[in-house]
Amino acid sequence: MKSDSSNQHEEPHRDSLTVLKELLEQTRLLAEIRRDVELGPCLLDKIGRIACLTANEVHQNTLQLKALRQSLEALVEMYRTVNPAAAVELDRLVKLRAEIERCCPPEDACETICHYVPCKPLGGIRRGDGYSMKSRGSVLAVPYSERPHAPWKIVPRVPHEADENLPPVPLGPIVGPIVPSALTPQPLDYQSGAPTPGPQDPVTFRTFTEDGVVTTLWPPDMTGAKAGDVVLMSGNLWFELSTDGGKTFTDVDFTKVFAEEKTYGGWAGDPVLHYVPAIDCFVFYVQSNHTGSNPNKNVVKVAVASPADLKTHKGGNAAWQRQWDFTSDTFGLGDRWMDFPDITHDDKFLYVFTNAFTGKDFQGKLFFELPLASLKAGGTINFQFAFVNETTLTFGSPAQNISGENYWAAHVNNSTLRIYSSKGTESTYAWRERTVNNWPMSTKTGQDIVSAAPDSSDWVSTSHQIIGATRVNNQVWFAWTADAGKGGAGGFEFPYPHVQIAKFDLGQDYKLVEQMQVWNADHAYTYPSLTTNSDNEVGISLAWGGGTKHYGSHAVGILGDFVVWYGTASERTSTRLMPTRWGDYVHVRLAYPDTRFFSAFGYAVLNDASATPPEKADFLYVEFGREKPGPPVIK
Repeated sequence: MKSDSSNQHEEPHRDSLTVLKELLEQTRLLAEIRRDVELGPCLLDKIGRIACLTANEVHQNTLQLKALRQSLEALVEMYRTVNPAAAVELDRLVKLRAEIERCCPPEDACETICHYVPCKPLGGIRRGDGYSMKSRGSVLAVPYSERPHAPWKIVPRVPHEADENLPPVPLGPIVGPIVPSALTPQPLDYQSGAPTPGPQDPVTFRTFTEDGVVTTLWPPDMTGAKAGDVVLMSGNLWFELSTDGGKTFTDVDFTKVFAEEKTYGGWAGDPVLHYVPAIDCFVFYVQSNHTGSNPNKNVVKVAVASPADLKTHKGGNAAWQRQWDFTSDTFGLGDRWMDFPDITHDDKFLYVFTNAFTGKDFQGKLFFELPLASLKAGGTINFQFAFVNETTLTFGSPAQNISGENYWAAHVNNSTLRIYSSKGTESTYAWRERTVNNWPMSTKTGQDIVSAAPDSSDWVSTSHQIIGATRVNNQVWFAWTADAGKGGAGGFEFPYPHVQIAKFDLGQDYKLVEQMQVWNADHAYTYPSLTTNSDNEVGISLAWGGGTKHYGSHAVGILGDFVVWYGTASERTSTRLMPTRWGDYVHVRLAYPDTRFFSAFGYAVLNDASATPPEKADFLYVEFGREKPGPPVIK
């Protein structure tokens, strides 16, 4: 038997042999890579030689054809000298052909089948461009039972945002000063029936409904969707159902629809609703806390229900039989939890987006692409996903109104956007960086955007995330909240926080074609959500307030009108959460099936002396649009 000391001496020896074997294998692989790399120039040299030989051969053929033509012309002249009658006939035919061609010109010659296109520098790859592979995943459907699940209660909690450190947007290179768009006036009350200024047809407000829900979670993070006479409206761990087109709503008990989440600390909310016409289903996304036995992991739920099932089962559990749970482990995130979601869709895929964090620290953007056919079928879903592990970028939400390709963007700095794109049918996603004019960033701690209300030093408390995005014809638009001030390049000084919108032309390699703003001299505009209707008009749902005059409230409009509208304005700033904040997002969707119109979801805070604190939430649903389209808004 060998001694312990002998074993100790052998262990380093084995480790050295292992390292040596790995180095030998790496050397072999590097030699193969070098051989393949050297083969490329060799093949290109052979291709170049063949092209040169081909060009020489074509040149020789051209010279021989010219010689043949000259010989034929000489033969014709010889024929004319020995046969005068034939020469006269030839002249007559030439004149006749000329007259015919004046009357009926001959068709143009066939176009060449090959057109030379010069190579772009560096193979067309620009600084900041790139692509990466997606991964593949699979998830089983949550088993459905007709028996009610165990009852549970919603426990009040501190929102995730108190646990997050988002990366700041750095000052970028000087690109150019901003020339502001026309000022957007103070919002108009659409219940007053005031006409829309300008040449556009008036904006019609078909439906405006106010409703309250008793909730212990704040802020509400408003979302919703419409399909015919069915409208769903939701906030954190509550949702309501309308079966009369949004005129009235009925509260649906969230705790009876979805079973209690027990592994990760319970359901937290951050809901997102969408209607997907390709499968005639609503999609409901909700996520959990990250405070259970795995404090750096959580779970998100995706559930679907048809409008018919929602009416039949009054929004209850039986309508949401098709559900799937996606955990941090589903995506191999390790000790990372998911927050700040949004979704979009085309006619083949549902695209789901969320941020990822370790503890409080931002880790990157996760997206996954779910086949709509699998969602409709309700069984196992095989899907693609990617984790964009970029900790210094300020990411945003996916674009709405897409067709075959999805888009989202991130701030590299205040003069550079990195625009991502992905097709659900492909195994890679790509990105490219494009410049914008320098816009004003917050200089406060955590880059917090602040706006004072009559009763509060700040009603907003948001960041520069790009939460509005939509495709418009062959353009993609991105919108975010910017701060007051200048962007570092001189030019106009915005008096209050406002909305920046950058428009890029997909047909011109993502060229910036316009940068516009939604701003006012007396108050702030924030939280932009965008979508595009069937008339290629862009609807916006956003918040407004501040300037020490106005409480934070919800408004809607159509971009290009330079006017937004509200139904009910807030009477106070909520004190349910300190420090105060308005929320993460409000949404605007298409009002299916009439896709000329938009459905928007927001809220107001009203006084209520009987409550503690003395306030109540007034949740708002508004359907708006134009019976006739306005002039084009694309430049």
